[in-house]
Amino acid sequence: MKKIRFLIGRIFGMNYRQLFDTVKKVHKVSGKNSIVLFFDIIYCGFKYQAGYIDYLNARMDKLNNDERRDVITRGINNQYVVKYNDFDYIHFFLNKVDFNKKFSKYLGRDWLLIKNKDQRDEFRKFIEGKTDFILKPIDGTHGDGVAKLPAEMTSFDSNIDKIPYLAEERIIQVKEMSALNPSSVNTIRAITFLKEGTVTLLAAYLRIGRDGIVDNFCNGGMLTPIDLNTGTLIYPAVDGENIAYDIHPITKKSIIGFKIPQWEEVKAMAIEAAHIVPQVRYVGWDIAISEKGPCLIEGNEYPGHVFYVFAEHHPDGKGCRHIFESVMD
Repeated sequence: MKKIRFLIGRIFGMNYRQLFDTVKKVHKVSGKNSIVLFFDIIYCGFKYQAGYIDYLNARMDKLNNDERRDVITRGINNQYVVKYNDFDYIHFFLNKVDFNKKFSKYLGRDWLLIKNKDQRDEFRKFIEGKTDFILKPIDGTHGDGVAKLPAEMTSFDSNIDKIPYLAEERIIQVKEMSALNPSSVNTIRAITFLKEGTVTLLAAYLRIGRDGIVDNFCNGGMLTPIDLNTGTLIYPAVDGENIAYDIHPITKKSIIGFKIPQWEEVKAMAIEAAHIVPQVRYVGWDIAISEKGPCLIEGNEYPGHVFYVFAEHHPDGKGCRHIFESVMD
């Protein structure tokens, strides 16, 4: 009876508009029959817990059953989060103030919590010597609400309606990272897993901005995996429209072959940070490489599975699941 209720819930809970849109997109790139694709997408949803976008991004229409089973789909990633991350401790990651306090050693930048309009003097002291700063909502995600503002008192007065928020020193990234895209800080997402006191770096990706101040994939950015041993990019970057880029479309900087500077220091920071809240074992760390060295932007108790699935990054058809689960319990 439970299985029947589950199936009924899934059927009535489907976003059929998005489903049909995915069918059209996969049909366009594959040439396969739309009816066959429609039922195959539904099958993969039940069998492999794949969302519609998972099916498209991973090109599951081309994969055999073993290869499909190796894709870390949305549902599989959700299982990891629920199993390995204690929800009593995830506030250290969800709330930016809690995060900055807990991981202050790794931030590499000044910050100030603006809680009320009576903090003009504190804000004035914070902006001394700065030309600009970054405003962040304390509970924002995907870069939403982030803005670069001039270090002037007018910035305080014009953003009273956004209180509470974080004012943070703007990170100046090293010239190598800026060469890829200077408009945003291009960050590394390092995925770690803590087991019996030992941290394993499962995977790492570089997020590259395009023409905005954030590099988030949801806001027009691109992503590509990093070779864990060498820190080199060996695959093209992919954007939200499933377009792959060997060369950055704006800066014309080569993406394939680019080597992440200070790579060993980046890995060491992620591994060390993963010990701070041991109750949250599966984390995605966002790290920038500033002129002061690697600095921690944030930790994600729900590492986005979108990093793992793109077919362009798995030309042999093998996914990441066997790698992750060889380390996990």
